Parts: sequence; structure tokens; C-alpha cells
Amino acid sequence: MAAKEYRIKGSHILAAVVIFLIVGILIWQTYYAAPVKIKPPKYTTGLTVKFKIYDAATYTLKTANVQAEFYPTGTEPLKTRTFTTKPIAVAAYDSVLGAWSAPLDAGSYLLLVKDVASSQTFYPEKFTVTVTGTDSEDKEVWLTPSTVNVLSRAGITISKTILAYNSSSGAYDITVTNMNYTLYSKWLVTYTFTISDENTAKIIKNGRLYMTKITGLTPTSGSLDGTTATITEDTDASDDGQTGYFVTYTSDWNVGEIHRLDVYFEAAGASSGTLTLKAFEYYDCWNTALRWWTDVTTSITVTA
Repeated sequence: MAAKEYRIKGSHILAAVVIFLIVGILIWQTYYAAPVKIKPPKYTTGLTVKFKIYDAATYTLKTANVQAEFYPTGTEPLKTRTFTTKPIAVAAYDSVLGAWSAPLDAGSYLLLVKDVASSQTFYPEKFTVTVTGTDSEDKEVWLTPSTVNVLSRAGITISKTILAYNSSSGAYDITVTNMNYTLYSKWLVTYTFTISDENTAKIIKNGRLYMTKITGLTPTSGSLDGTTATITEDTDASDDGQTGYFVTYTSDWNVGEIHRLDVYFEAAGASSGTLTLKAFEYYDCWNTALRWWTDVTTSITVTA
């Protein structure tokens, strides 16, 4: 009787083990199913790639006066003063498609969009884009992203005031029109930048405020919009074409804004010369062929 009872219990255990294994296999199949194989697109070469260019200042799509060029990824058309690389393809506007189009193969590219109007308004821009294959017989595909934005440049004016240090009062309270180091040895120069345009969506792109280096005249400290600013000396013109002291402004400046740079100068055996401040906007673009705008400047005479 005991042996029979043992065989019954053993069969129950065996059945439980089998059920456990079956359930386990079902769970494994549910969560660890073999990946679905994705069929590659039928066409990956000779594609017609479509995209749109949006003017964020006028809220319209650009259909003319634009040159859109495709380059291999890793190409640097902006932060290169002299750029000679030839594009892989140049887009043209297709009124039937209602979009810009270019003949390309599937892959990743750098897209350069620049203003070629007789009166240019928007900054050159670069984008990393992707072209995917298609099964469609017309071989037309949309670029990723399908729409790229361009930003129009506002106007900028610079004004300045100069206060010489008054040793009698211990304050910068003498208004002067130049920096005469025979009369004074310390000055506070305030530069005011006014951003204006009838279109409030335009901007001045972030950049650097360069000041001429004059022997014996040193900027000792400064602030930009009330925040302490680092004044750095740039001695190498081989990259951006600029030298002198500079302060960086990292945010784009919008229409209606007024920005202020205060710089304290001290003279010690200074030389005569012209202290010029240049608003070198859009510092990410060094390419002289793409910088169609004129950087705004203002100057102060430094004399004995």
C-alpha cells in the first residue's frame, strides 16, 4: 500500500514539474520572443529628397533666394574662414512638390542653408540631416527633419559714455569724450547696445564684444548686463580673424532689448591709438564668404 501511495505522489510531482516547465516556456516566449526582422527599403540610391525651409521671423516658407547645399557629415562650412569644399548636391525649389528637393542617396548629411537674395536678411545655418530609403516607386522621400528654420538678423546700434576717475572725490564722475592719459589714468567706459527692427521676431546672434589692445591701456574688470564679465585676450587671428580683448555674450539678443557692457580701464605708459569696440555677432560663423552683414563698431581716441 505504501509503495502504491508513493507512486501516486511521485506521479503528482512529475505532473507538477511538467506543468511548471510548460508555463515557464510560455512566459519565456512571451517576453523573449525572437526579434522581428525588418525588411530593408527597396530603394536607397537615386532618391528625390524633399524638405521645406521656414523663416521664423516672417512665419513663411522660403521658396526663393535661398541656396541649400548638402555636404558629408563632419564638414565644417561655418567655423572655417575660407571654405572650398564642393557640395554633394544643391537643392532646387520644386513648385509641383511644394518643397525644395535634391538628388541624394540614403544616409546622413550636413545641410547648409544660406541667403542669396540681393538684400540678405537671414543668418546662414547648418543642420545635421538624414535621408532614409523607400519602397515607393517614385523614389521620393522626406528629409529628416522635414523642415529647417532660418533666423533673420535685427539691427544693432552702439552708444558709449566715458567717465574719468576723480582722485579728489574718489569716484568716476568726470565726463570726457576721449581717454587722455596725461590728464587721467583710470576710466569707466559704458557701451550700450540697442537691438531694433520693425519685425520683433528678428535677433542678433550670440557672439563676442572685441576691444582693440593698446599698449599700456589695460581693461581691469567689467560687467555685462550687471553680471561680472570675464575679459579675455585673444592674440591669434588665424581662426576667427579677430584679436584684442573680448567679452562673450552667450544668448541671442532680441528686438527691443538694451544691453550694457561696463569696462574699467587703467593706463600705465599708454600709447596713443584708437580703442575700437566691435560687436562680432554670430561667433559660430567665421566663414568670410557667409558673413554678409557688417559688424557694428564704435571708437574712442586714446591720446597723451
